Amino acid sequence: MSASHVPVSDIKVVPTAPGWAVEGRPRETFRIIQVFHPSNLPGKQMILGKVYMPPGAASPPHTHGGAAIIAVTLEGEVLNQMNCGEPEIAKRGEHWYEAPGCHHQRSENNTERHAEFIAVLVVDDEVVKDGYQNIFVLDAERDAAKEKAGDNKA
Repeated sequence: MSASHVPVSDIKVVPTAPGWAVEGRPRETFRIIQVFHPSNLPGKQMILGKVYMPPGAASPPHTHGGAAIIAVTLEGEVLNQMNCGEPEIAKRGEHWYEAPGCHHQRSENNTERHAEFIAVLVVDDEVVKDGYQNIFVLDAERDAAKEKAGDNKA
């Protein structure tokens, strides 16, 4: 079975220091390049970021705090699978869009070369008022927080 046809249910996410990772695979690196506050988008900001994915890298399933995202592959290729759709590969110069509320089930570099892409996120100011960590919300982190909150109620 090729990496592009691995069922989402077979992806095992494990705790690491720090955070979470797809078992046996390196994580991506995200760097904010610039933040803009366009006057024609009151209450929102645009975040320009760059993502670096070493060979074999995979992001755990996640959402983006209600952000709308457009991304363009600069180097290599990135496999994406969103909202239970079919996996799609974006090669150099190709783009993809993530609508607000999109569930990004897979984001992977299944090659032996690094991959890089630029992402522009349009997000509500409220989501990032306490920092930019809320633009990348891992399912595993959310589930662990819910479980912990449930344990505290007992």
